[in-house]
Amino acid sequence: MAQDYDLIILGLARWDNTLNSSTLSIAKEFAKNQRVFYIDKPFSFKDVLRLNKIDKNSKRKDAILYGKNIYQEVNIDGVKFTSVTPRMSIPINFIPDGKFYDLMASYNNSLVSSVIEKIIKDYKVKNYVFFNSFLPTYFNVIPKNVLQPILKIYRSSDDISQEDYIAKHGVRMEKIAVAQSDLVVASSYSLCKSLSKYGKDVNRIANAADPHLFYIPNPKPRKPKEIENLRGKIIMFTGKLSKLRIDYQLLYEIATNRPNDYLVFVGLYEQADIDEFGLSKLSNIIFTGSKPIHELKDYLCHADCAIIPFLKNQLTESIYPLKINEYLALGLPVVSTNFSDDIRSFDHVIQLADNHQEFIQKIDLVCNNFTEANKAQLVEMSKQNTWKHRVDELRNLIQQKLQEKNNN
Repeated sequence: MAQDYDLIILGLARWDNTLNSSTLSIAKEFAKNQRVFYIDKPFSFKDVLRLNKIDKNSKRKDAILYGKNIYQEVNIDGVKFTSVTPRMSIPINFIPDGKFYDLMASYNNSLVSSVIEKIIKDYKVKNYVFFNSFLPTYFNVIPKNVLQPILKIYRSSDDISQEDYIAKHGVRMEKIAVAQSDLVVASSYSLCKSLSKYGKDVNRIANAADPHLFYIPNPKPRKPKEIENLRGKIIMFTGKLSKLRIDYQLLYEIATNRPNDYLVFVGLYEQADIDEFGLSKLSNIIFTGSKPIHELKDYLCHADCAIIPFLKNQLTESIYPLKINEYLALGLPVVSTNFSDDIRSFDHVIQLADNHQEFIQKIDLVCNNFTEANKAQLVEMSKQNTWKHRVDELRNLIQQKLQEKNNN
């Protein structure tokens, strides 16, 4: 059913980010029923240099440098929305909190304000919801002299205090974003609890998956070149490897305890981390690098087991991992560390481990005792955790809040 409001969305991840993005998934689902304007997080000078290396004829150049041609009509999987690119921002994260930072931040915010004003004018927007997804430094960007949103939403997807770069100003600005929001949502139980201390009700809208992206035809595709010659069991992880999240010592122990099998990592990684923990010296560990989300299934469908080898710390306690529902959609057995309340909510369909020895034992268990009935159970579970379900939940919350505002 068509909705009677447009959605203006701004998030930490740009729409064409190579990593799987929950913000993009939410935007796509909304766009099936209403107009969606997806504003790029403003590009910094460093971003522009990187963009030039990737695409010297980028369509964004005119928008970033000159404020021209700011719109791009995007079609992903048959879903259309409008991408909007503001002008280039100035670097300010290094500046200490205070009046000078606030002055520079107001300039960067004005870049987004100007494109919001232009969207409202050019597209004759009558009603809209403003949705900020984990970018609190750009929350206060609605110009006072233009049409105001019928609702302001702030969404948190990580513990912002646990990553030094974004924590520097993000902690303070997130508190302000929560205070100024009409509706606050978060992706995990831990985030709901931590954000509620700012005096607002926080609603859990967990991460999910797009099942069609993980449909495997019969017969399944050939193994990608990086794994085509592997003959042992394949134990796979998809996503970014990071010292803040990943238990590298556990990975080393898995590889050395299963010398005839292979650990395959599909995603970004830091070579220094791999070298530090001795993983680059092990011949049964394969790093493919990052792949577009629509290619993940081509790797995962050849895995015997998927793993989530997270450390247990304050950061991971706040994480509802996107990958869990992607693994389940493929019917893959999953072994995970016991790192959060959210991952524990899957304990009836996945294997959780409290230590390294138990993790390795549970890999043995699922690799040797997994049945078609087990697979069917996992696929059925994944159908309850789609982005359609999540956006339906979010739409219901929006309608409730609008009703409350109308009654006051």
